[in-house]
Amino acid sequence: MHPSPAKGSNDQAIQLDLPRPEEPSHAEQQQPKDLLVFDEEWSTQPPETLIVPTSMDPPPQDFKVLSVKAQARGSEGLTNMADLLPPTSNLNTGTGGVKFGAGNALGDGRVAFSPYIAGLREAGLDVVFCIDATGSMGWVIDEVKLRIAELVDIVRILVPIARFGFVAYRDDQGPEFVTRSQELTYSTFKLKRFLSTLEAKGGGDIYEAVDLGIADAINMSGWRNPARKLILVIGDAPLKPARLKALLSQIDTFQQSGGTVSTLDVSEQANPQLLEAKLGKPVSRHIYRNRPMLAFTDIGEAGNGDAATLDGDQVIIKRLITLIIGDQFGSEMQMMLDVL
Repeated sequence: MHPSPAKGSNDQAIQLDLPRPEEPSHAEQQQPKDLLVFDEEWSTQPPETLIVPTSMDPPPQDFKVLSVKAQARGSEGLTNMADLLPPTSNLNTGTGGVKFGAGNALGDGRVAFSPYIAGLREAGLDVVFCIDATGSMGWVIDEVKLRIAELVDIVRILVPIARFGFVAYRDDQGPEFVTRSQELTYSTFKLKRFLSTLEAKGGGDIYEAVDLGIADAINMSGWRNPARKLILVIGDAPLKPARLKALLSQIDTFQQSGGTVSTLDVSEQANPQLLEAKLGKPVSRHIYRNRPMLAFTDIGEAGNGDAATLDGDQVIIKRLITLIIGDQFGSEMQMMLDVL
């Protein structure tokens, strides 16, 4: 209905009939305007390898590394701890540089230091300290407690992906426990927490439960493949002779799976300099053994590892680090060890 013109007006009404736009159908409203068409469907499967395995860079340098710089190059310094490694002609051997042989845990002496460390960086390093926790070992436990962070830092300068664990053992009738363990971990805090509760107690006879401690270390869950797997036994007393054969069989199985067992005899018989330090005067060293006890030698041989003494060094952390990396590389390690 259109309005009529007002009365008295000369204007005429004009009617315009315009076509109304057609409403889109419901189907047309739902249809997207732009369609993307692909000849092939996208693949949602991830690639088989997301990150190519590669060596890890060393952790940030701290005061110990700065000391090494000063000793090594003076004001020139070092840009990388790898600069400490001696030059060799076969640096591209990768994990092939990791070789093992009877008697020294690291092979026949022909393995160059640089490719060996490169191999450890790629494969990894797992170390379990298997330590006698009886009364006579108090001085060892105290130093390990005090300097475990330094030990971890020095090893990780060379092998950033190194992990550490502990097994403490006493004798069969030891107070509180016979064995106690801390599984392999990257955490220095966990290592310190374990050591903080560890005291040297007991040990009434000359024999300790070395075999039970090593068995716990061997059976410890979390060993990595293809990491170098090392158990380092630290003690001053043997196990009962009747139990040695069964232990050597266990160690041989561990060695066949790629593990290594080394020993460090810290007794006065093997290290008369310890007694000299206590007495403040020299002793007749010829009456002392001056070598690892027989049981520790047998364990090291069965485990394709070292059987060592402190070798005149009363800073036990130095000996532990050298045995972890390999006793044959003592001269290459000396610059770093001088920092301790």
